[in-house]
Amino acid sequence: MTLEIAATTEVGSYFISNYPPFSLWTRENVPEIRTALAAEPDRSVPMGLYLHIPFCRKRCKFCYFRVYTNQNANAIARYAEALAKEVEIVSRERGVNGRELKFVYFGGGTPSYLSSKQLRFLRDELSRSVSWDHADEVTFECEPGTLSQEKVQTLKEIGVTRISLGVENFNDAILEENGRAHLSPEIFKAYDWIQQAGFPQVNIDLIAGMVGETDENWT
Repeated sequence: MTLEIAATTEVGSYFISNYPPFSLWTRENVPEIRTALAAEPDRSVPMGLYLHIPFCRKRCKFCYFRVYTNQNANAIARYAEALAKEVEIVSRERGVNGRELKFVYFGGGTPSYLSSKQLRFLRDELSRSVSWDHADEVTFECEPGTLSQEKVQTLKEIGVTRISLGVENFNDAILEENGRAHLSPEIFKAYDWIQQAGFPQVNIDLIAGMVGETDENWT
């Protein structure tokens, strides 16, 4: 990185906001969360489910999320079991129990880091507590290099309706410079599998302003 680039990118800070904000993630606020879950819900308000998968093949140079790399199958299995258990516990609460999901979102990290076997296990365990059979949309984030034709078909089988493919850039030199785990051949291969599987929605994620990018190679 040149001094000029460093000067323009290190001024200020970047922060992804979320709800509830981090300032409320304290033990003192746990009773308020329990009160909210125990309250009678407004059933006219749609309910969604976000499932976080914090594993990646490697950390990209621009990433500031809490992710875990090079985890073995046992670690992932323990996490999947804990995630399903948490959903089960919350699903029994009055504010959630019996409500249909309007949307489901698998984010990360890299949800597609999970194997086909792990994905089926997670779907089977979650189905004991919640159902997304009638959800309007089930989105799944994918890193191209983690996909296989079998895994893409598994995603279709477990009910995913929208693939979010983390391409970020089609230039191999830029992908390597920014620490991405995949290269362009894997992008096109993954996209072909997704098209063949017949997903109704496919989103291609691109990042503007990556190191090494210019107006010319962006277009």
